[in-house]
Amino acid sequence: MDSAAVATSVMVPLRARVYPVLVTVVLTPIDAVAGLAEAIEARHEAGLDRYDEWWEGVYRIVTGPSPEHGRLVAWLVRALWTPSAAAGLHVAAPINIGTDKYDCRVPDIGVYYPDTPRTSPAFLATAMMAVELLSPGEAPGAKLAFYRAHGVGEVLEVDVATLGARLLLRPDSTTDPNTPWPEATASQVVPGLVIVDGTIKIDGERYR
Repeated sequence: MDSAAVATSVMVPLRARVYPVLVTVVLTPIDAVAGLAEAIEARHEAGLDRYDEWWEGVYRIVTGPSPEHGRLVAWLVRALWTPSAAAGLHVAAPINIGTDKYDCRVPDIGVYYPDTPRTSPAFLATAMMAVELLSPGEAPGAKLAFYRAHGVGEVLEVDVATLGARLLLRPDSTTDPNTPWPEATASQVVPGLVIVDGTIKIDGERYR
């Protein structure tokens, strides 16, 4: 990467107006730009890094989500809470998976056991399920290689604009690492979570 940062933004029309959705700025490794480490730390101290990620030493700034995104997260957390608790699982939104300041992802929602190992106080080593809400312009499957390497059992991807969803099961660890994640119609982690006609139902309830 030649430049210090590459910014991308996506605008979507809603009710005859244009609203920004998630904006990602991809920065070079922190040792490539003078003062970048200090700027990242200042962002952390200001509480602006809640959704930021590290991709093998490359820092990615992710802005806060749109109201539509946040509303869908709120519904999913509520719907997932009871069946997850019945299975002895916790639900949190968002959640950190991986190693801070090197390689981590921040799914919108994580479903995990309370005794899951941690790489640091705020970072889980893995999760049973990661939920990724995709805003317009976000590529599906972009984090699957990371989640596979970190032992995440299932990934639920939901398109914020269309509400289309797919539930992906982690391939057997003994298979080729390039093996695609198979799609499923029912979760093996959260009882009652199913995909019907390409959309989510949890304990018979759909998002409205």
